[in-house]
Amino acid sequence: MTAALKDVLVRVLLVIGLALVWYGVASANGFVFQKLALSPNAHLIFLPAALRIIYPLVFRAAGVLAIIMASYFVVQDRVNDGIIDIISLAVMSGLAPLAGIGVFKRLFTVKPDLADLKAVHFVALGALCAASNALLLNAYFILSGHPLQPLDLLITIFIGDVMGTLIVMLIVSFVLTFFISRRRV
Repeated sequence: MTAALKDVLVRVLLVIGLALVWYGVASANGFVFQKLALSPNAHLIFLPAALRIIYPLVFRAAGVLAIIMASYFVVQDRVNDGIIDIISLAVMSGLAPLAGIGVFKRLFTVKPDLADLKAVHFVALGALCAASNALLLNAYFILSGHPLQPLDLLITIFIGDVMGTLIVMLIVSFVLTFFISRRRV
């Protein structure tokens, strides 16, 4: 097997693995927080929102592609709209955080390896990516003529993405702190 073919295979497996994790977290989120859902697209707690930030930052294009691929299946399972709506929502799910990340990089100076991220950075990333996702989805639903309450949807998506991101980041922080403190002992 050539090095180029091996590299392509590793990237494909990375995208598939990331997509499976996204799909699993989104499905679990829907099950656990089903009472906190305004619609299939808007939850007051949406844990995969953290992956929407982590994937593009860490895995770049492969992460975005994984979100789009997994979101297609998540949206297809939950929404009975046409194929154009399903594809559009999936693509927006993968691309929306790029706007928030872009604004974040203009506002904050962090190392390329993200080693110097602090709590304020996580809050800012969560809020900016939540805002870009909420605004993009809200604009799409308004322009496509879906009968939704735009302000309710906008607020619900924003709150759900911020809450989901902060919960996941707190869990990751706790786990890392636990393992790092155990190594020092």
